[in-house]
Amino acid sequence: MGYTRAERQIRTEKNRVQNIDELVHISHGMWDYEFGPASDGIPHKEAEEELDLDLEADTRRSFEHLVDADMLEKIDKPGAPGRYTVADWREGNDAFVMGEVPEAAQQGIENLIEHIHDDDPASGDDSPVVADGSGTTVRSVVASEFNVIPEALEKTLREGDPVDRLNDAVGAIEEADDVETRDDYGEIRFINPPKHYRLTERAVELYEAEEW
Repeated sequence: MGYTRAERQIRTEKNRVQNIDELVHISHGMWDYEFGPASDGIPHKEAEEELDLDLEADTRRSFEHLVDADMLEKIDKPGAPGRYTVADWREGNDAFVMGEVPEAAQQGIENLIEHIHDDDPASGDDSPVVADGSGTTVRSVVASEFNVIPEALEKTLREGDPVDRLNDAVGAIEEADDVETRDDYGEIRFINPPKHYRLTERAVELYEAEEW
């Protein structure tokens, strides 16, 4: 088998990389454990366990170096969904937002507005401060984030992109010291499933070649 040819390819293409020995070990491991072009590949985070290696460098960077050297290719896991959306504050399967992202965000905004109303000072108070005298309310925090007067907050939240409005409001609340979000709203998160890596056709040719 052409381990020497494969190693020479890596050392030629990535001669400036400090952990080049680990790149060679990873590539050989991918061949030994048959992660070739016909396989589903593996995510870089599983490399040490799957390939039985003890690595010191960041595996993602190492795998990307091998992609640059035309030894590995990066693919979506076959059968895996593409980018998906999660609203962790929704229960069960509803947390995975499937095709209804604006609707989920609008639901979060309405729940946030309800929280704002519940947190507002009791009617009859002259100033928008909470009872403990801290001067901070959910309304004041979110209004400051959007640079609007407190009385215009509901209108502002219901205008524009609901995902951006919700995520910006939640971020402001989470950064504030004196207020907290409730569990019936939160950020809408967009998640890209991890890429998988496998040997390229070129790498297989090198490994299958006779040694010099």
